[in-house]
Amino acid sequence: MPADFSALIDTLLVLAGLVLVATGLVMFIYSKTSTQPSSVEAFGIKLNVTHPSLILVLAGIGLMLAPRLLPGLPGKPDTPEPAAVAEAPKPQAAVPTLGERPETAVTPPPPSAPAPPIPMAVAPAAPAKATVAPAAAPPVAASAQTLPAAKPRIAAPVAAPKKPVPQRADALPAATPAAPVQPEVAAPAPAAAKPARPTLAFAALGLPVNRPFWSGETRVSYTRRMHSTLQQAGGEVLRMDARGLELGQKEFDAWWNESGQHPRSRELCAAPPAPRALLSARVDTPTTFSSIESAYWPELRLRLYVCANQRLYRQQKTLSPLNEDTWPFATEFNSEVERFLRTYRGDLTD
Repeated sequence: MPADFSALIDTLLVLAGLVLVATGLVMFIYSKTSTQPSSVEAFGIKLNVTHPSLILVLAGIGLMLAPRLLPGLPGKPDTPEPAAVAEAPKPQAAVPTLGERPETAVTPPPPSAPAPPIPMAVAPAAPAKATVAPAAAPPVAASAQTLPAAKPRIAAPVAAPKKPVPQRADALPAATPAAPVQPEVAAPAPAAAKPARPTLAFAALGLPVNRPFWSGETRVSYTRRMHSTLQQAGGEVLRMDARGLELGQKEFDAWWNESGQHPRSRELCAAPPAPRALLSARVDTPTTFSSIESAYWPELRLRLYVCANQRLYRQQKTLSPLNEDTWPFATEFNSEVERFLRTYRGDLTD
């Protein structure tokens, strides 16, 4: 049957139902209520009603609802079903296995706007849009079943750089004031190391005899007085650090009586701290058989050996006692030593 015919039948049923409902209502309003109920039986169902007009109303309502409640009539087209639209499955976030760390999306910094050239103004380039990348799902334990994908997190947007204000073509960029340069304070030059003073090695030997003018001096005591004078003269006259050699009488005699090759002197010059010169002094009484006391006055002999050129300088003088002596022959001994060192001081500085 055509679709128009089915629609016509539905319309007629609705109109018939409206007529029955209207008729039943009119009869209900204008009719008198019956004391005996009327009975109606339909489809095996028996109804006892006081107002028969209600049957018309119910029948009319049934006709009006028939097109909606009854199944489709023959020839009536079925309601077309909506076409199914295939929906693409949503991508699921990959579930990292145990031991892997999720990679965090890093948003690259926006490119800086190029500075405008001086001759003409150029519109600044538009800043790049910040890329919003979903954060990776937190690591979970690996399982046989696939877990539902977690909702992606939206990274915080990166603030776009401020657009530079375009400059006029005739305007020059303002010069940035340079930071004041702090003057470099030159460190004070270290004081030049004071050159070490040269060394003078010395040794002495005094041999007093049993005479009244010796005032009871012994070899040890008089040798000590001679050492003190040599040390003082070496510092004041030669401007050297005088260092005494600890030599006994036998060792001193061996050095004093060395051969012309001066083996002991060269050995002492090579010993640290490598002295520049060697000074030796000897005071002893000459061998004589005389009744005159002055024949036993001591004789002073001085030697100066220069280590650089291996030269040996000698001096000899007989000492005599004076009233100004603080110890036996002190006045002449001190003056003779100073005169000897001043005489050959120039040979030590060459």
